[in-house]
Amino acid sequence: MFYEAIYEPSKTKHLNGEAKKLIGSRLALQEGGRLMDGPYKGQYCFIPRPCFGLIPACDLKGVKNISYGRWKEIHDNTR
Repeated sequence: MFYEAIYEPSKTKHLNGEAKKLIGSRLALQEGGRLMDGPYKGQYCFIPRPCFGLIPACDLKGVKNISYGRWKEIHDNTR
């Protein structure tokens, strides 16, 4: 499944430079799974493309299922 959402992390101190640059941006996402450890243990996460780690659902606003064509468009514009 393909998704899009706005990246709005609640905590930014621990983010790397690439992740900080994408705050407020619309991201192309793919299904992840439940996090098994860390501060977001047990929460569902998504995999952003381009990938810079896993994103817990609580750090995303307006997650919605989209077509592959729309996903590809967002992905290509995020690079």
